[in-house]
Amino acid sequence: MNRHMTDVKNDLRDSIDEIVAGWEACRPDLDAHHLETVGRIVRLSLLMRDRIEKSLADHGLAWDMFDLLLTVYRWEGTGSPGVRPTDLYSECLLSSGGLTARLRRAEEEGYILRRRDPSDGRGARITLTAKGRNTVKKVVPGHFATSHQLVGALGASDRDRLADLLQRLVISLEGPRTD
Repeated sequence: MNRHMTDVKNDLRDSIDEIVAGWEACRPDLDAHHLETVGRIVRLSLLMRDRIEKSLADHGLAWDMFDLLLTVYRWEGTGSPGVRPTDLYSECLLSSGGLTARLRRAEEEGYILRRRDPSDGRGARITLTAKGRNTVKKVVPGHFATSHQLVGALGASDRDRLADLLQRLVISLEGPRTD
């Protein structure tokens, strides 16, 4: 029996328990317990994204477009004169080609405008159009409600503890933010 199962107060098992047990049977010489964390994070990411995508589909949006719109909206909410593509690139976790394609699509669909950056004539600033801003305002309350439901199985202290642990993992992989 794996370490995880000895710590659980009930007999519930999930798909990752089955995968770990399979590795223990197939290759007992390998320690597969990392899957109890890594496998669950990956599985949760897929399950959560699927649920979020379904809620966004009701508004004719996919996650990739909504992520872009949310990011621009959040930046505008700070009084910024728009977002630089390099800031979007790092926040949306995209390649430069992926960002360019997403920006082009958002512009074609009337969600954003690209304007010349007043402080850097070679650069651009991305802002939302009225359609983009109204879309975010309309969709974000339901999106937040869906996100709250996704972690609803955990109490407040468990959510806080999990958030702290996940933050440590993110910082260990991408480094701390210094700005």
